[in-house]
Amino acid sequence: MTPDAALAFATTGAGFTVAGVPLAEDSAPIDAGLDFALGENTTAGVSYSGQFGEGVTDNAVNGRFTWLF
Repeated sequence: MTPDAALAFATTGAGFTVAGVPLAEDSAPIDAGLDFALGENTTAGVSYSGQFGEGVTDNAVNGRFTWLF
């Protein structure tokens, strides 16, 4: 129940592993998000991440704005 990611440096190719915070057993992780096109070169978005279980609650809301030029 520990999320791991195997990564490598682009220049040297040296690999390493990053371990995240363990997830609680019998929990429900939820991720949802929306992106909106505001114009030809701009977008805005909002996302939600959460984890719910017995005695565990974790919530996060993220917003972003992208302008391509």
